[in-house]
Amino acid sequence: MAENSNHRIILTGASGMLGQAIIRQLAERRDAAVLAFYRSNPRENESAHIKGAVADLSDAAGIDGQLRAFKPTVFIHAAATGMQLPRPSTAELMETNATMPARLAEAVARVGGCSFVHVSSGLAYRDQGRCLREEDPLDTRHPYGASKAEGEKRLRAAAGQWNLPLTIVRPFSFTGEGDFGTRLFPSLLRSALEKNSFPMSAGDQVRDHSSVDDIAVGAIAAALAPAEAGAPLVYNLGAGDTRTLRELATSVIDQLGLKINVQYGARPLAGDEPMFLVPDTAHARARLGWQTRENVAYAVWRLARRSFPALVVNEPARYL
Repeated sequence: MAENSNHRIILTGASGMLGQAIIRQLAERRDAAVLAFYRSNPRENESAHIKGAVADLSDAAGIDGQLRAFKPTVFIHAAATGMQLPRPSTAELMETNATMPARLAEAVARVGGCSFVHVSSGLAYRDQGRCLREEDPLDTRHPYGASKAEGEKRLRAAAGQWNLPLTIVRPFSFTGEGDFGTRLFPSLLRSALEKNSFPMSAGDQVRDHSSVDDIAVGAIAAALAPAEAGAPLVYNLGAGDTRTLRELATSVIDQLGLKINVQYGARPLAGDEPMFLVPDTAHARARLGWQTRENVAYAVWRLARRSFPALVVNEPARYL
């Protein structure tokens, strides 16, 4: 990889849905050298300026060595746990999503000349019954969201102590290539493929959903924007879509032409789920010039093509 790249980026969580989307976006740039950290089995990337490496984020000495050797200018921390069911224990959630980010931030600060970009979550907010702004309080009963809120708290303290430039991005719900497991859209596609009914909640909750590729573009824009030590920069990332989950699911099903019996109300809504989870994205639009562009149904179509190739789906319009 070129030593004289304008940006030298380390990315954690490279095997995840968002991590892979960030790599796809960075593969199109020629001003960045990228070192992508995987838990295991690093993927081969087509771009010569992107290298994969296995990294144990709990191995302080190993991470210090990687940092000193690569000399990053930006460290994007996208690794996390807790969005699949069954969820990890509270201890594991806190270790991965709260303790580890602060520990990594301290290691990055020792390198010098590097900013820290943390991928948090819109689930960290307290439900306000309206679109959420960056200054709204972080306070939730959702286990994953609570661990992310605690992670932000510890990161702010670490960044202040170590004089580290810190940027926090809070993505709201997203889907697309790489989505899997018990999450909404891969579960829906799996039911369509297997010709099973799909039980879900009544769908009255308001949920913003975006294409993972749009979220990746926003995360990169935030990561490469100038940052200085002091008050962290914080950006919501999402579409600002105020449809109910039922309206969204129905729209995606119709656009893809899926033959599926969705049983709304067959499952109760979990007590820790917020009823209104939508971002106000004015800050990201104004400061980063970023907004979502891709149709969520198109993102689900790409997921179907990649992960459920036997399923016949219509190709929807790509852009909003």
